[in-house]
Amino acid sequence: MVAERLAVGPYDMVTLTWKDNSDNESGYRIQGATNATFTNNLVTSIVDTNTTIFLTIIPRFTPYYFRIQAFSSAGESAWVNAQPFPIVTQ
Repeated sequence: MVAERLAVGPYDMVTLTWKDNSDNESGYRIQGATNATFTNNLVTSIVDTNTTIFLTIIPRFTPYYFRIQAFSSAGESAWVNAQPFPIVTQ
């Protein structure tokens, strides 16, 4: 997963893009947090089979960590960290 930032006023927008390597997932679980262990300010989003998500209203000058996990009725994949890890808003 690739994370890119775009400045928008006092906030940043982050675009997360990933490659769909499977044909049987039901969706993706995406997590963002302000620490690498995903325990501070954790936000979880569930998306369908899209391969891009736009996140807005992220305060500037803050490192954010993102990761993704595919899921289906058969189970869940391992978490994969976005690159860069972290992305630092400016």
